[in-house]
Amino acid sequence: MTREDDLVMAVAEEVMRYLAQHPEAADSAEGIQRWWLAARHIEEPLDRVRRALDALVQKGVLVRKALPDGSTVFGAEGRARRR
Repeated sequence: MTREDDLVMAVAEEVMRYLAQHPEAADSAEGIQRWWLAARHIEEPLDRVRRALDALVQKGVLVRKALPDGSTVFGAEGRARRR
């Protein structure tokens, strides 16, 4: 595992911590970077946040949903599907 892989996994863990406290949360990658992580005083590049979200989707932890306006949101199973 590379240093970058470790950093991506650390971001994924922070996303999961946020969802543990806010199970109904769903947001775009940019929103997760700006609001979920920044609220925890964590600044990460958007590409790293996207890789972490992709990893969580692949593991079945997060759901990715395309909205009618073309944007994408991520959330725990159930929440993102309802949006």
